[in-house]
Amino acid sequence: MSLLDWFGSKKKEDPPAVEAVREELDELRMFSGLRAEVTTREGNLLFVAKLVGLRGITGELQQFTDATAALPQPAEGEEPTPLPVNIRGYSEKYRKAAHLEAVITPKPHRVWQAEQIRVIKTSNDRAFFRIDLDLSAVAAPIGRPGLAEEECRLLNVSVGGVRFRSKATHYTGDKLLLKAQFLPDRDPSLMFCQVLRVIEPEKGDTEYGCKFIELNEADEDKILQIIFDLQRKKKSGS
Repeated sequence: MSLLDWFGSKKKEDPPAVEAVREELDELRMFSGLRAEVTTREGNLLFVAKLVGLRGITGELQQFTDATAALPQPAEGEEPTPLPVNIRGYSEKYRKAAHLEAVITPKPHRVWQAEQIRVIKTSNDRAFFRIDLDLSAVAAPIGRPGLAEEECRLLNVSVGGVRFRSKATHYTGDKLLLKAQFLPDRDPSLMFCQVLRVIEPEKGDTEYGCKFIELNEADEDKILQIIFDLQRKKKSGS
């Protein structure tokens, strides 16, 4: 055997099946830290959680909203029953929405062991973290002296921003402070946002698409909790 044969003239390529597994694991690692909706395979919303501790095709879901229904909990001395679920979330870092599948089992302190995790598809759509509304709100322009607060209507809210309708005139780049009470039993929410889009209808008031600014992780979790509670209320019809 020559030295060339011993060291190899080029890097040995992995078999296609091995390469496919490696690519899938690389794609899955992109979504470590993902905030996501967890649903049954039938699409029933269970809770919102954060996907952490990814190792290969296993990880943990840290549940940070109450569950919408009773979830399986093992009796003393019994093994937990695995629950097949879908996991849907959006990565702000990679600007991608992820649709995952997994099998989860309960652990203490609102943590779920997730196994057999796999990516079903990715896209740029994060509409599942958006809910349509028709809610009264107040918008206060920032950095534009002389302009007073105005009444407006919130049309939708997502983890990234809001869309509202108003008689007032705003321009792309304008900053606003929005105040709205999303649920009767909650304190009003204050949201700093910036106008990204101005939508001029053929008739009626102007609509504005805005992104949230100056949000930290805790603020994003609060918005997700609001969206989750609004979705739950909408589905229950209450």
